Amino acid sequence: MTSPVTLTLAAAASFVALSYLQEASCGLLILGTTLSYGLVYGALKATREPPIARQSEWRERQVSTVNAVLLVCGSLLCFAEWPTYDASEGWISQGLAYWPVTFAALFVGYLQWDVLWMLYHSSLHFDELAHHLLFIAVTHYVLWGRYFARPFAWLSVTELSTPFLNCRWFLAATGSKGSAYDTCSLLFASAFLATRALGYGMGLVDLWLARDLWRPAHWGLYVVIALVHAGYALNLVWASKVVGAARRAMKSGHRE
Repeated sequence: MTSPVTLTLAAAASFVALSYLQEASCGLLILGTTLSYGLVYGALKATREPPIARQSEWRERQVSTVNAVLLVCGSLLCFAEWPTYDASEGWISQGLAYWPVTFAALFVGYLQWDVLWMLYHSSLHFDELAHHLLFIAVTHYVLWGRYFARPFAWLSVTELSTPFLNCRWFLAATGSKGSAYDTCSLLFASAFLATRALGYGMGLVDLWLARDLWRPAHWGLYVVIALVHAGYALNLVWASKVVGAARRAMKSGHRE
């Protein structure tokens, strides 16, 4: 069996190669982001942490929260840029879109770091790994072709649910399952369903309404569109679990 270190090094080499396919500035931002998150994770080891068994995951989720907040703020800038696009700029960019390129590079840099963390720690959940690899491939391709500046806004805002998910985990890990935990659970479920089920679905409708604007693109973009739909299907699977957990929590609360 291949060791976690070997898998991590192989993945790192693949990510470096993918990043070099981008323009120099974009590739450096991607790799710099991956390295920076690694340094932040390492720095967190020097901080005082609660006495729990899964210290590495505690730090990983802190890094995940930083990335999520950054992307949600970035999504607002991307939405604000929409009025500056002409008809096709949001789909096949002529270099006018700025914020989607910047935050997409930051996004894929984080995903690369998180995959390396999962491989190194042998923390492999198939659905999460599939999600990361899917969007690493999608983001590298759209950055390379400067495609889909407009959809990145509604794709990145889906990270709104992540801080609440992590807050919920932090509280559970420290044995603090009280009102704060219930509040985080409610906010997580609400944000997840609003952005990853409803918002993502509305984004796909917008994508198909604009199909005449992206049809001239290279056939590789059609693969990207298929993968984006696969990502939505995965989010719907997760959404069903979120709804199920919320229903169980409500029934438990009524019994009490």
